[in-house]
Amino acid sequence: MIGLFGGRFDPVHRAHIAMARAAADALHLPEVRWIVSGKAEHKAEYAQAQHRFEMVRIAIASMNDSRMLADNREILAKHQGKSNFTADTLLQLQQEFPDQRFVWIMGEDQVQGFNTWSRWQWLATQLEFAVCARPDSHGQPMAQQLITLGAKIHWVEVAPDTISSSEIRGLLKQKRALSDQLPAAVSEYIALHHLYC
Repeated sequence: MIGLFGGRFDPVHRAHIAMARAAADALHLPEVRWIVSGKAEHKAEYAQAQHRFEMVRIAIASMNDSRMLADNREILAKHQGKSNFTADTLLQLQQEFPDQRFVWIMGEDQVQGFNTWSRWQWLATQLEFAVCARPDSHGQPMAQQLITLGAKIHWVEVAPDTISSSEIRGLLKQKRALSDQLPAAVSEYIALHHLYC
């Protein structure tokens, strides 16, 4: 089974890293593909896609975990004028790895809005879900709906962490110092390219 961890990662931070590791450990995943969105449909993006991908690549390098891979297929699809919906990404992956099952790694807070995703009911029948519990999230009703569609949900315990990309962007805009929210190499990349100023 291959783990798929999608998002804007704008920027990538310690909670993302904890979620990916926790899911890989809990489900014994040999591979977790971090799929950086070309253009998120539900949220604004603050750093360009190529910067977000590079930050993910740097964060993965800092993890020193051979299970983690950066995947830029949705960015390439966007540049080619193609759809970069999760459903299209999954179809492509199913063609590349016809004998594999896929598990989508997500925070519990993301589950609540899953029915806004393109072809979400089809996705529920094609994917398993590794749902990482986060503070103040209310994904359970939607999770039950996914289960009724036949989805298999794996609840993954992750230490509570309220850090968010929006909070980090706010700190950077105020020129406030960051401590352990980001890998040091990601902080250096942000400073070098004057992101989130």
